[in-house]
Amino acid sequence: MIPYNERTINIDAGPRCTLECSACVRQVFRKQGKKIPGKDLTPEQFSKIIKFFKRVSFCGTFSDPIFNVHFIKLLKMCKDQNIFAEVHAAASHKPEKWWKEAFLANLDARWVFGIDGLPKDSHKYRKNQDGEFLFDMMLLNKQLGSNPEWQYIIFDYNKNNVDEAIKIAKQHKIKFLLIKSERI
Repeated sequence: MIPYNERTINIDAGPRCTLECSACVRQVFRKQGKKIPGKDLTPEQFSKIIKFFKRVSFCGTFSDPIFNVHFIKLLKMCKDQNIFAEVHAAASHKPEKWWKEAFLANLDARWVFGIDGLPKDSHKYRKNQDGEFLFDMMLLNKQLGSNPEWQYIIFDYNKNNVDEAIKIAKQHKIKFLLIKSERI
């Protein structure tokens, strides 16, 4: 739980995401022929923001934070300034080398991995996601000494796999966050 006196900000760090989740606002924009707004948050801009906050959540509405071209630098800045960072990631389109570098940039950051269902099935909602690869990156994060969380949104296609997912999370000593959805 976040203490009431800690100022927190949620940042959508850029305009890109490789996923095509059906309920995402990106899909609304695409259907309307609109360009996704925004640019990558720069380290210079971020340095001004973190003067006022003790916690930063990188959780995109339009993007996945891993696609910000400066993201590893932003994580390092949080570490250097003693700012708690939380990263919500669901896209899997970065090589393992990048993930390891990002994790090592700030092992105190809390990573929340959006894998809805068993890793082999999560692409059914999070279109273009390689859930098995992302699950492996979550395990790598754990192996490097961090404390990741598996975020599992319940949909019709995965509702019968919850118990198995909980068992897998316990086996790997991964925090498990179950979210009920009426979206699909």
